[in-house]
Amino acid sequence: MADENASPDAEEQGAWARPVSSRLGEIAMSVALLATAVFFVWQAVLLPLGGIGLPGPGFFPFALGAVLGLLVLAIFYCSIRSEEAEIVYLGHRDVLIVLAALIGVALTFEEVDTYVILGAFMAAVLLLVARAALWKAAIAAVLSMVAVWAMFKLALGVRLPTGEFWDALRDLALSKFVGGL
Repeated sequence: MADENASPDAEEQGAWARPVSSRLGEIAMSVALLATAVFFVWQAVLLPLGGIGLPGPGFFPFALGAVLGLLVLAIFYCSIRSEEAEIVYLGHRDVLIVLAALIGVALTFEEVDTYVILGAFMAAVLLLVARAALWKAAIAAVLSMVAVWAMFKLALGVRLPTGEFWDALRDLALSKFVGGL
């Protein structure tokens, strides 16, 4: 039975969505992003920054962290000074699915083939969030894997990690088909 006190807008948000003040959400996100900016700057100063003509590996993370920190401080200041704002809903099903899928990508990125993981991520998001047909998700996953390969290998000349996936697959195939003869 639905809660009779719940607003129609709350029912449209889904069962997992929780009402939160937008001001509180802005402040919480500002703190989280400020921590991220501090982490970027802290880690960047451990690397050589280089010079104006030839920036080192720590230059861009330092610059991005500093810019992020300044922008976040402005957002934090505006959030603190603002009046109580409207209610927003956090915890949407689709957001939680994408967050879980991104955590899966981060945990398996180097262990399993990068292209397979990114293709599986694309397929999972299309199937579970966009609710696309299986054949459309499969085609989009393959095309996204090809696009990632073309961008990194052809355009940038960078080889992404392949992990142990293809070696394990080859060993499995050899044991099943060649070993079984």
